[in-house]
Amino acid sequence: MYRLIRRQDYRQGRWRNGLGVSWDIAIEGGPADFDWRLAIARIDGKVAFSTYPDIDRVLTIIEGDGLTLDVEGLAPLEASLLQPVNFPGDRPVSCRLRKGPCRALNLFTRRGVYSSKVRVEKIQSGMDVTVPARSLVFVASGAFSLDHQRLAMEDTLHAETTAKIRAIEDSRIWHAALHRESPS
Repeated sequence: MYRLIRRQDYRQGRWRNGLGVSWDIAIEGGPADFDWRLAIARIDGKVAFSTYPDIDRVLTIIEGDGLTLDVEGLAPLEASLLQPVNFPGDRPVSCRLRKGPCRALNLFTRRGVYSSKVRVEKIQSGMDVTVPARSLVFVASGAFSLDHQRLAMEDTLHAETTAKIRAIEDSRIWHAALHRESPS
């Protein structure tokens, strides 16, 4: 079982702290108490990020020249195009842009409930990709087919069970494998 989420169906909203614009893609749980959430944020300048208690974040720049994240208690983190950066969402974070506005894909997972492994892959035209169960795939560039449907740039696949996609052209995907943590 899977769900295709088209770019035009992403829900526009505001950051939790009100300082920016975001687009929700997929979520498990409620808006305030989610177990995981995938969203895009537009970052227009130096700004403080929203804090999320008990949440781990993976930020991946999908457009722009990148930024530097200043996370309380950590050395500065450099975020470059299609390079995932992990950081705790419950610490104060601010960012500094390198050259101009960016858009970033953000995966939020509730600590102790879900963990994730995120990677970006380059896929050649005609190649098949097996998407494991409990995965999110964001088409960063190019296009794919799945059961006679087209996944265009910035569409998302939410796979509950294993799925197979085929690159229609040279493409890049952002892939997150979600792992449900065992209760203690």
